[in-house]
Amino acid sequence: MSWVVICGSSRVSFGITPVTSSAPQAAAPTFSVTAGSYKSLQSVTISTSTAGAVIYYTTDGSTPTASSRVYGGPVSIAATVVLKAIATASGDSDSPVASGTYTVISGGASLNGLPVPSGGGVRRPTGAAGGLKVLDWAGFKSAVTYTFDDSIPSQIANYPLLQATGVRMTFFLVCGSDQSSPTWAQAAKDGHELGNHTEHHCHADGTGCGWGAYAGSIAAEYDACTDHIKQSYGVGNVWTTAAPYGDTGFETVAKTRFFLNRGVWRGQIAANDQTDPYNLLIYGAAAGDTAEKFNAQIDSSHAAGKWLILLFHSLGGDGGYAPVNASDVIASVHHAQSMGDVWIDSMVNVGAYWSGQEAISNAIRTQSGGDSVLTWSLPSHFPSGRFVRVTVTGGTLKQGGRVLPWNDGGYYEIALDPGSLTISR
Repeated sequence: MSWVVICGSSRVSFGITPVTSSAPQAAAPTFSVTAGSYKSLQSVTISTSTAGAVIYYTTDGSTPTASSRVYGGPVSIAATVVLKAIATASGDSDSPVASGTYTVISGGASLNGLPVPSGGGVRRPTGAAGGLKVLDWAGFKSAVTYTFDDSIPSQIANYPLLQATGVRMTFFLVCGSDQSSPTWAQAAKDGHELGNHTEHHCHADGTGCGWGAYAGSIAAEYDACTDHIKQSYGVGNVWTTAAPYGDTGFETVAKTRFFLNRGVWRGQIAANDQTDPYNLLIYGAAAGDTAEKFNAQIDSSHAAGKWLILLFHSLGGDGGYAPVNASDVIASVHHAQSMGDVWIDSMVNVGAYWSGQEAISNAIRTQSGGDSVLTWSLPSHFPSGRFVRVTVTGGTLKQGGRVLPWNDGGYYEIALDPGSLTISR
């Protein structure tokens, strides 16, 4: 602002700078763990020196706002995460954004999508050609899959907590009542599996529908839901299903459309066992179950070297079936992660490995000169682009004329789509 004084024919200007005031700024949050690469699960505490400040954070690289998650305890990081946080306090302007990128290498994914077990420095075997063996669970001791049925509001509300674990999970949607929520599109984008739990959750005979009226046939129930998942959530294929109520009457039609069907009978799945792929065994959470029970199942499958499929419905507050606390589910994930040699992944990913291992184990072997040629067939509706890990006593492995490289983790990775493998001296 300037004042101008006119004195006769002279103009005299006095420049006066207005006095302004600005609110103090909240201190930027700090992270207890330095950003970088690690070989194990990281627990990051976020703090600020501004007394009474509220911290908001994101784990997807987006800028946090007052609409983001409120910080209430350590953030567990098990994969690649861009962690960002701001602090807000009454009377202060928002803090600068704190940001850190964390990568957990152990349990991460190789270029073909399989998780990477710890270890290394294993030399390529140089013995007699042959002795091929598929490693169970991609080289891990056991496997766990988290599945969630019915696409109910508590799953949507708690999705950010589930996503923050860094674990790929399977959500079986009842498409007639999934709220057409953008959460499901985000889940697919984040790498989780969206499976088919039919359009209306009826029995195979069309009775007892959980939501809406029977579509007229099992095929119509399946197809309406698959079309919805593809069109609404950007999913290219729906590979698996979970029969409503565990009704085995769905099995015949499921075989014409899906790669796997999850049942409701209790049990665990071993490599190369006789489990029906259209009635996969599970542990179903009962109302009020806690992490202690889930951890006991994880420990049991780990000791036996088996695949455990956990089934959850309500995460509380929505009137859904068998409610449990989301915090107990999250605690069980952390328990499995802390073991270091458990593969935690979606049903289609673990199931493809399990089924691929069986195909290789039952391969037909023929001799062609000094080469041993293995050929196999994959089941119907098997997802493309899958691999298994194998070891041999010696020899050179080839697919499509290409020599396969040895991974010093102690294995070769072979593609399942070609349907053949050559082992040369």
